[in-house]
Amino acid sequence: MRFVLFDRIVELKKGQEARFLKNVSQSEDFFMDHFPGYPVVPGSVVLGTFEQGAEIFLAVTHDFTLRPVLQRIAKASFRHFVVPGDQLEIHLSLEADSPLEVRAEASVQGKRVADARLEFALIKLEDDPTVTEACRRLQDLYEVLTSNPLVKAWELWGRGL
Repeated sequence: MRFVLFDRIVELKKGQEARFLKNVSQSEDFFMDHFPGYPVVPGSVVLGTFEQGAEIFLAVTHDFTLRPVLQRIAKASFRHFVVPGDQLEIHLSLEADSPLEVRAEASVQGKRVADARLEFALIKLEDDPTVTEACRRLQDLYEVLTSNPLVKAWELWGRGL
């Protein structure tokens, strides 16, 4: 993953649901061209956030033994603009009848701004030699996004570092 599209994993219940946060900053690269004088988060970035969150959600659900790969985005809709200063709340849940289908919803201050259904395939470690490395990267990202930096700082301070 070249870009991390959200800032924090707020909650993740294996096989059920996950919640992520993205603080939208004026300094995001995509605002230079989208649109000059009226910055709006591109819909493709919102969909990318859904995909990245769903990959981590599915990887955690399968204990990082399978690599989720997006196959299709269905029924994506965008209801309101997302602009600098917004905090994008992402909610993901598994469809009850399909463990490979994720329902994604984005909201700002409780108002739904976008939603979609994402369909994934899961690749087994033994089917592709690159899966082990991809799963390790997802696990590293999960650990960073669920850690509490204040706790880490307090621990280091307590040890005199």
